[in-house]
Amino acid sequence: MIKTPSSKQQGATLIVALIMLLIITILAVGSMREVTLESRITANTIEQKRLLNLADSGLREAERRFNNTFTAQEPGEGCELTNKKYPCLVNLAALGLDINVLHADPREFDKIDPSDARAWMPYIGSDIDNPTTLDPTRTITWNSVPIPSGEQNNEALNPEYGNLMRGEGTFFYATNSRAQATTGTEGSALLQSTVARVYTSN
Repeated sequence: MIKTPSSKQQGATLIVALIMLLIITILAVGSMREVTLESRITANTIEQKRLLNLADSGLREAERRFNNTFTAQEPGEGCELTNKKYPCLVNLAALGLDINVLHADPREFDKIDPSDARAWMPYIGSDIDNPTTLDPTRTITWNSVPIPSGEQNNEALNPEYGNLMRGEGTFFYATNSRAQATTGTEGSALLQSTVARVYTSN
């Protein structure tokens, strides 16, 4: 005599199968979310490294331009889009910025409007006759700011009378560079370095 499974047993099997299917679905969805998150983290890391490399290129341009100067510049000098050779020495007073705040926290430079030509210069590369063409989804801008050498406190690195007024001696500058993504992930990288330039009358 053949025994047939009761309807109660068939119902129990169906419930167990549904529960297993639900568990498998939850695990699959969780795995997909984890993969998506890892992909986003990887993409953000790659983008941040790319922006850091671009910002470093801007920093090198800002530093390199001091090689073309033979006397100390005045604030505001060189901050024009037509300038392809010399540093852009930001006139902080004209922009209403406090130099002490900026030197205390370099991240404050990131708050300066990147479209203001008086504050940020576009990156063109080392060949001024053939400017570097950047990916339109990213921008590189840079500037330079004089670092006080102690004259406000009657201290000076250039002690000889008249040296500061003649633009002679050792002058320090903070060079800043910012790379920014203009589409997609709104990321940015800000780098700063210090340049010491010695000017003489010879």
